[in-house]
Amino acid sequence: MKNLIIITILLINMKSMSQENNLFFDHQALIVNNLQESGDFYLNILGLEEIPVGAGQDPPKRWFKTNNGKEIHLIQSTSEINELPKSIHMAFSPNNFELFIDNLKKNKIYFSNWKGESYKIQQRADGQRQIWIQDPQGYWIEINDIHSKPPLQ
Repeated sequence: MKNLIIITILLINMKSMSQENNLFFDHQALIVNNLQESGDFYLNILGLEEIPVGAGQDPPKRWFKTNNGKEIHLIQSTSEINELPKSIHMAFSPNNFELFIDNLKKNKIYFSNWKGESYKIQQRADGQRQIWIQDPQGYWIEINDIHSKPPLQ
C-alpha cells in the first residue's frame, strides 16, 4: 500500500511538471549568405512582416513574423550551406492559395510538386493541395491550402 501511495504521488508530480513545461514554438533561425536578397524574398514574396531585431547585429540579422505570430530569423553567414533535401522544410498556408500562386508566377518564382514537376500543383491523399518553392538560399518551403478560403465562384 505504501508503494502504491508513493507511485501515485510520483505520477501526480510528473504530470504537473510536464504541464508546467509545455513548449510553444517561437522561431526558426536560418543562416543565409545574402541577407538582403533572402530577407526581401520573405518580405515581398512570402508576405511576412518584418519586425525589429531583438538581438544584437553581430552578425547582421533580419527578423520576420507570420500572421499567427511565429518568427523566422535570418542570420548573415559566410558558412557554406549545402544542398538541403526537400523533406527538411517549412510549410506555410496562405489565405488564398490561387492568389498566392498567381503572385509567384507574376514574380517569376519557380514552383513544383513533390516530384519536381515544374509548375504543377499536387493534391495530397487528404485532399489538400500543395506546391514547393525554394528561397534564395535554397531552403525548401511547402505552400499548402489548408487555411485557404475557397475561391469565389
